[in-house]
Amino acid sequence: MSNTMQVSGTVQPRAPYQTHAKGNHRAAAGHRHEPCVPQEFVHRPVADDILVTSWRRLDDSRFTLTAQWPHDHEYFTPAHGRHHLILTGETIRQAGLLLCHTELGVPVGHHFILGNLVYTTHPEHLAVGSGPTRLTIDVTCSRMHLRGGTLASGHFNMTIRKAGRIVATGYSDVAVASPAVYRRIRGERLAARRTLGSLPAPVPHQLTGSAMDSDVLLSPTDRSGRWELRIAPGHGAMVNPANDHIPGMLLLDAAQQAARALTAPRIFVPYAFGTEFHRYAEHGIPCSIVARLVPSALPSTTTVQVTGSQEGKSVFVSTLTALDTQH
Repeated sequence: MSNTMQVSGTVQPRAPYQTHAKGNHRAAAGHRHEPCVPQEFVHRPVADDILVTSWRRLDDSRFTLTAQWPHDHEYFTPAHGRHHLILTGETIRQAGLLLCHTELGVPVGHHFILGNLVYTTHPEHLAVGSGPTRLTIDVTCSRMHLRGGTLASGHFNMTIRKAGRIVATGYSDVAVASPAVYRRIRGERLAARRTLGSLPAPVPHQLTGSAMDSDVLLSPTDRSGRWELRIAPGHGAMVNPANDHIPGMLLLDAAQQAARALTAPRIFVPYAFGTEFHRYAEHGIPCSIVARLVPSALPSTTTVQVTGSQEGKSVFVSTLTALDTQH
């Protein structure tokens, strides 16, 4: 699964492991929050969707970053007084991309293939306040493989804190492909784009935890626990028209919506979320989303496994766990 965006190649990344003394950069004019990093470093076409605000190298493998989560975002709407579950995964994704471009020698325009994304949150520290939530992120890089002086793959382990308290921990594994390699991988699918047309009916947004029906990514089928992926126009945070495939973060959001819909009417607010990506999710091919209850490793928890597949082939598998009693 790839997280890519068509961006200008004018921004020059730093050489691998070069110390970066000051990490703040001004974002596009009109950004609602603090000065932010350039959009092309985190592959976000909309400035208000950028979460990471600065970065600093500590040594050859460790970095510290700052970020902030919005309290009034039009897509990442808080649920039950807590920040949207996907914000943690998106923060890990953006932090890894930023370090790759600024510190690990990956030129803008290269493509990132995400192997997995795993994180555990501490719900008691996810409360939404009257303004953005300011965060620090400690990142340790390992298993870093270079090819021709450029990062080819690596593991990013992260701890996210708010006012010194751990909000979440997690990691991601990524591989990097040059434009030429990516063209060979994608072949004729490189020109694929999402086509606009009539959409199937959504699952009622109350079942998925979405703010409105236009944010729902699931369409009902005649089988319980099974839906078809429904890509509504939505917000640019999830739908980027430049992508030649369905973005991975959209699949994660569909997974958490499916877990909520399966367990409704009970409130299911996952604290742990792990996803393995097996292949690209292609435009123009129906994507089946199936959710089922599986045994939980811990008492007083409920675990849901969600799979996405196209033409009978697995695209991703997500596992979400929630406390049976919400605090």
